[in-house]
Amino acid sequence: ASQRASSPPSIEDTTDVANPPTKKSKGNNETTTDDNIVTEMRLGRRAPEFLPSCSASILLEPKFRPALDNLVQLSLYDCGLSSLAGIEQHLSTNDDGDDIISRPIFPKLQQLDIGRNPKLTNDSLPSSFHTQFPSLLELWCDDCSFGPAIPETLLQLDMVHVVRMTMNKLEGQLEENIGIKYWNHVCILAM
Repeated sequence: ASQRASSPPSIEDTTDVANPPTKKSKGNNETTTDDNIVTEMRLGRRAPEFLPSCSASILLEPKFRPALDNLVQLSLYDCGLSSLAGIEQHLSTNDDGDDIISRPIFPKLQQLDIGRNPKLTNDSLPSSFHTQFPSLLELWCDDCSFGPAIPETLLQLDMVHVVRMTMNKLEGQLEENIGIKYWNHVCILAM
């Protein structure tokens, strides 16, 4: 009998609010802790799942939001993304009518890989993008189209230790104050 190789589970197949994804078998693209909490999502090279919008908005649907709270690693490598709209600070109103800033979408995320998405440009990032990653230590965005300068919102990622931005459209000198005002914890900087 012939066997057919199974494709990786889709976002729809693996994420359920009532029953967060767990590591069911080898080849699953998630890593879980002992408490069955998803801490890693590798969605690399899955562009068809991000169509037609070519954005990460599918991850932000209300039914998926609880699964994002404990993510430590997220890979959106080579997903055909052209926008990261939605990954930004949102205001809501309390009962008194006062504006309240929502909590970060990815409060525990330490590693983000958005590399090899050549349609991502400086304009693809919301200005408050950095506010959604208070724990981010590693940013991988090789082979995108950021430039000619580093996007301001990426410079505002305070805690990063590793920044990889090779093969982008950066021109000229690096922004002043990298290592002092911006990215002052950086140990590895690949441009």
